[in-house]
Amino acid sequence: MLEAEDQDELTDINLKEAPGNHNSKNISVYSGLILVAVLGFLSYILYLQVQLSVLLAPLAFDYKEYTKFGVISDLHLDLKQTSTTCQWWDRKNYTHYESAYGTTGCDTRYNFAAVTVDSFSELLKDIGSVDLIFNLGDLVNHYTTNFVKNGELISNATELFQSKLPVPIYSTIGNNDLPEDYLQPINSSQFYESFWMRISPLLNATAESLEKHKAAETFSSGGYYTIEHSVQLQIVSINSVSFSVRSNVEISSGLQQLEWLSQVLSDAKIHKRVVVIIGHVCPSLSLFQISRHKPNRTMLWKEEFTLEYNRIVSEYTDVIKFSLFSHQHDNQWFVKDSKNDESETGYVSYYVIPSVSPVYENEPSYSIGIVDNNWNLLDLLFYFCPLSFYTRQDTDPHYLFHFSFKERYFFFEDTKKSFIKDMPIKNEHLHNLTLNLLNVNDMQNTYKKILFNSYQLLYNFGGVSPYQLFCIMTQNTIQGAKDCLSRYSFEF
Repeated sequence: MLEAEDQDELTDINLKEAPGNHNSKNISVYSGLILVAVLGFLSYILYLQVQLSVLLAPLAFDYKEYTKFGVISDLHLDLKQTSTTCQWWDRKNYTHYESAYGTTGCDTRYNFAAVTVDSFSELLKDIGSVDLIFNLGDLVNHYTTNFVKNGELISNATELFQSKLPVPIYSTIGNNDLPEDYLQPINSSQFYESFWMRISPLLNATAESLEKHKAAETFSSGGYYTIEHSVQLQIVSINSVSFSVRSNVEISSGLQQLEWLSQVLSDAKIHKRVVVIIGHVCPSLSLFQISRHKPNRTMLWKEEFTLEYNRIVSEYTDVIKFSLFSHQHDNQWFVKDSKNDESETGYVSYYVIPSVSPVYENEPSYSIGIVDNNWNLLDLLFYFCPLSFYTRQDTDPHYLFHFSFKERYFFFEDTKKSFIKDMPIKNEHLHNLTLNLLNVNDMQNTYKKILFNSYQLLYNFGGVSPYQLFCIMTQNTIQGAKDCLSRYSFEF
């Protein structure tokens, strides 16, 4: 064996005897870099195959013969967007790489909105027709602050829906649908009447004219309404933007809407009807604002409205089958334990549905809900379009099946498919599922599943622990969150 000094000397002699050695060394370096790049590319291909095998995995349950509903939310239609520019926040002339159908970081280009509606229509041929569709608001792109332009965008969106989706579509108003973001206009009746004129043709054609007249009256006065979809089912669309911490609606006006809601739920109970509530801004804490360190926007609703809404809906948990909200552009749920509050009897839950608009770097999505004959929620199916992938491949975009809520959280190898398939997802189930975030044996598993479901990973979950996430998902007031976090040695 050569000593270290001999090796150095030998190396020095070899260098002197090989004048082309420097070039050989460069070639070796380049070859190494090429090898690393090839291996990295192959690893990425393998990663994509694994991801696609998960995303394209067949649904465990066959729901073709079940009653279904569709959900489309936060379309944010942008008619000015081009293949290279879009308008967003301070980036009024934001330039991006060329993309025929738009890109993440921008609102929805019209041709991609058409792709979405076409995809939804085609999907129904495979899984069976839907009974109705919920549009959860924000048809208008961000920062369009013009009464006439807002009206044009809403008309374009509703006409697109009507051309391809020949079923009743029940809409709610979003903050960006207003001429000024979140702010009720001075001539609010004129605006609401104009909005109603555009969305009412999508409603149930069989609804009684008197019922539609009553709905038009309440919508014109405050942007909310109720319609009997059938003898059994009543749809309640609330103007939750009015309850927002950023709204200019007076407390008395907001409480008047909640008084109306209480009366509607009472009447539904008397007449033995079940209710689905739809709204835009959810009565919850905002993971997005918490991650941006904006405590003044952490509560999405003003506290007066949140507390009164909690009180009302907890009295009618036997009437309200489920509640759907949007606004946050990702997939979440919230469940509040209300057993300890005065006049309250159980849990209250809300589902937050992801958006079509990819503006928050999220991938576009829509959903299908499955219900039984009594309109108990059996499952939520989520479909998404990897728009950024298709854009980079310069190919036409398509929506893919993402996951089944029930299959992801409630179906296990040792359970019977038939039992799980027909099991309604009750508020108690959601609460027990959320409790897994506190179970040391399962918290990481549940936490990762929730993370993977989020369409807004970067914003919503940065630095949030399972304990913090639990408190945010089970409380919807600042004080409630503080009390919850203190039990786990966290500060709000």
